[in-house]
Amino acid sequence: MSAKTSKRFVATYFSAACLIMVFAGLQPGGEGKIAVFASPWSETAPEIVAEAGGRIISTDSSGWIAVTEADSDGLVGRLYASGAAFVASSVVARACAGFVNVYGGE
Repeated sequence: MSAKTSKRFVATYFSAACLIMVFAGLQPGGEGKIAVFASPWSETAPEIVAEAGGRIISTDSSGWIAVTEADSDGLVGRLYASGAAFVASSVVARACAGFVNVYGGE
């Protein structure tokens, strides 16, 4: 294996490991507000939340992002089963909801 190929492999491996850590850190970890992201080729995020039995707290104008409340009875799994492309933690939900002022003046 040449030095150039080895460097490319190491860079690719490091990048993939970093991406995995970022996505793992964004996963919801219990109860609280979560952000639901829909893919462009699926139903809208509010429809996904409704199908999963969640309560819609906020949504963006495009319909690709919705904020809902996670509970302990497996809502995250139902969201993925209903077609969610990604379900993110309360930190991401807070950032998404901040655009529509869900949290008030905090």
